[in-house]
Amino acid sequence: MALHTVNLLPGAAATEAALAQLRQGDAVLFHGDGAWHVAAPGLTAWAESGAALHVLAADLAACGLAERCDPRVAAVDAAGFLALTEEHAVQRAWF
Repeated sequence: MALHTVNLLPGAAATEAALAQLRQGDAVLFHGDGAWHVAAPGLTAWAESGAALHVLAADLAACGLAERCDPRVAAVDAAGFLALTEEHAVQRAWF
């Protein structure tokens, strides 16, 4: 199981590569520009991967997306981010 940290805008060229690497049991943390995925139509592809979806709460608020966050995505704070890194030995960064 891997943790994929995603700092890509929806539609970015590397998005397809990131999606192709996701496996059942993985986790995704959207942060920075990646927070925009939580309200994008393309979120369905991420959700159908079988990976657990998360967003960094501070970035969600900074983008003004708190009210538009898809319910399939769990907001986490810094402690939640740390917990995800502890739960997943393999980590991949997408930017």
